Amino acid sequence: MLPTLPSFGSYVIINKYYRRGRGVTVGDIVSFKHPVRRGDFAVKRVMGLEGDFVLMYTPGANDAMLQVPKGHCWVVGDDLPHSRDSRTFGPLPMALIAGKVIAKIDMEAWSLFSPRSWWASCSWIDHDLQTPPPLEDDQD
Repeated sequence: MLPTLPSFGSYVIINKYYRRGRGVTVGDIVSFKHPVRRGDFAVKRVMGLEGDFVLMYTPGANDAMLQVPKGHCWVVGDDLPHSRDSRTFGPLPMALIAGKVIAKIDMEAWSLFSPRSWWASCSWIDHDLQTPPPLEDDQD
């Protein structure tokens, strides 16, 4: 999930209200039981919910699209070339979602504060997807 979440040296706070996909929206970062590696958890960004059409592969490599099936979502890592996500294992069942990542704690900054003020090293995470600019109409 680079650059949003570093690989080492930080923790995340997960809100379990969003367990099993409850209230999850496109752009949210979720933690889930990995569908391939038993016992492991992963963190990825939701790019499509049931009924949405998503690119099956890395943008530019192939324009094949897929409609996300009922009860599933499409998750993708922020570091597209190196991420193992729905492009590898397919649509993710919503039942595997453990919660939504709402904050990250930088452990290096945490060491500067007392344990009672751990929130001082928190960075709250909001989905930072932006709507694309409107297309310019071709004028003849």
